[in-house]
Amino acid sequence: MNNYKFIKQKTFEKIDKFEKRVNDSTSQGWKVNSFSSDHGSITVMLERER
Repeated sequence: MNNYKFIKQKTFEKIDKFEKRVNDSTSQGWKVNSFSSDHGSITVMLERER
């Protein structure tokens, strides 16, 4: 079974800070499953096995 987590870019968050948050999650074993962009904000869906 897989766990899923969503990370959304905050309203005034710089892209470098958002990338660091995503990279911190991937170093904990999460893998990027998909991502989307909507009017300048990015949402990333992460998954990992239990």
